Amino acid sequence: MNPQSRRRLHGTRPRFLRWSAPSDGQIPSRRGIRQPRAAQVTPRSCSSARVQLPRGAKRNQLHGAQTANPPPTSKKRPRAVPSGRTHDPSTTSCCTRDWANLGGDGPTGLIAELVLAGDVADYVRFRAVCRVWRRCSPEPHSSRGGALDSRFFPRQWIMLDKAFPDTRRHRFLNVTTGECIWMDLPELDDQQHTLLAVTPEGLLLLLHEPTLVVRLLNPLLRQLIDLPPVTSLLPPELRGDDCEIGDDLGLYGVGVTGDSTVAVCFSFPTVLAVAKPGDYHWTVVCRKYLDSTLPFAGHFYCCVSGGIMVLNTSGSDQPPRLLIALDWSTTFCFYQMAGTLHLVDNAGELMLVHRTLHQHPENDGMMKYNVYRVDLDAKVLIPANDFGGHSVFMGQRRTISVTAESFPSVTADTLYLGFDCEEKKGMNQIDGYNLTDGSSEPSHYDSDNDGEAPYSIINCLAHCIQGVGDELE
Repeated sequence: MNPQSRRRLHGTRPRFLRWSAPSDGQIPSRRGIRQPRAAQVTPRSCSSARVQLPRGAKRNQLHGAQTANPPPTSKKRPRAVPSGRTHDPSTTSCCTRDWANLGGDGPTGLIAELVLAGDVADYVRFRAVCRVWRRCSPEPHSSRGGALDSRFFPRQWIMLDKAFPDTRRHRFLNVTTGECIWMDLPELDDQQHTLLAVTPEGLLLLLHEPTLVVRLLNPLLRQLIDLPPVTSLLPPELRGDDCEIGDDLGLYGVGVTGDSTVAVCFSFPTVLAVAKPGDYHWTVVCRKYLDSTLPFAGHFYCCVSGGIMVLNTSGSDQPPRLLIALDWSTTFCFYQMAGTLHLVDNAGELMLVHRTLHQHPENDGMMKYNVYRVDLDAKVLIPANDFGGHSVFMGQRRTISVTAESFPSVTADTLYLGFDCEEKKGMNQIDGYNLTDGSSEPSHYDSDNDGEAPYSIINCLAHCIQGVGDELE
């Protein structure tokens, strides 16, 4: 045996190399990649490869060394390829991502909570992906409080007029993003339900005419929850079987509190009443007209001549009642014959608009607008000259704050008026009032089309946001 062969036999100890077959079929070597020889067998792994032993070495000694120092192998196992799919060897991954396996103890539950905290419409889309994602996310039907669980309220969505004539499809607008969606709501076209109001929480308050039962409909989840009938609140002349009272009730305020109490304000009869799901009758709180109502931060607020009142339903030994939340008698005087009050939920901040007749001999119906930020902790009103970059649409019974960036045709920090405000149709004819510089926008009111103007949700906002009505179609 020549010296080179002897050195190669006695001077070389076995090496255990980690091996993986390249994609082109070439075999790696210490000097690089070389083409396989015809007589060479391609090893499947290091343990199955034939290794030439040095002289005097026993195979059991090699086996013991191999067991003591095993070759480095990967602990990861390739995921099984889903049925119906084939593996493409040209790709770097042996299988596609299995999104369904994100459930269980994975991040699906956390993602569902974050999506639900943002927008219930996105949450509905999230749950529609697959059955596993639905199991890992809270079920609206079985959640605490049922349809009155505030997490599932479509607060950012308001229902406008019908999207298409003679159909059950209705248009919903996101006041934050400007997105429009259409929903099929057969409850509004079954000739048995009358729409009383769209609540600030995005729910629809319905009256079932045959039974006079009040119902709350979540339009995005298609959930109906029954409240007591209004029979006990009606005057005797409206309690007959042949009376249709849906349009005569004159509901001007509604809201849901944190303990699932629903508060409604009727102008005929003039009453503030409350009830919870499962109650048999409504509880009357007061029988006086309230100037403005608004559910805010889990409470129900309303305005009277001397301040802001809050509905208290927490006392177990006392009936629901109104308590003073803020006294403004030292800030300004309010007279119902000379002005109106409007509570505003401005992107999570409670504000108040005081609309008064401007005291000037030649004002001719000119109105003045004073805006305040409401500090409930300090119980004070702070004068403000902006809406924080938002725009507010105001009617006699409802105010809605929208994101100005999502509607290019509106101006930030501007108060836009509904058709039930006289200054929009009077001699001054203004559409909006800018709080920052005191300027006003001219009105686009057309007296010839007065009867065609929509009535609900600040005249459906499509007629108030100039130039956007056609785009929302």
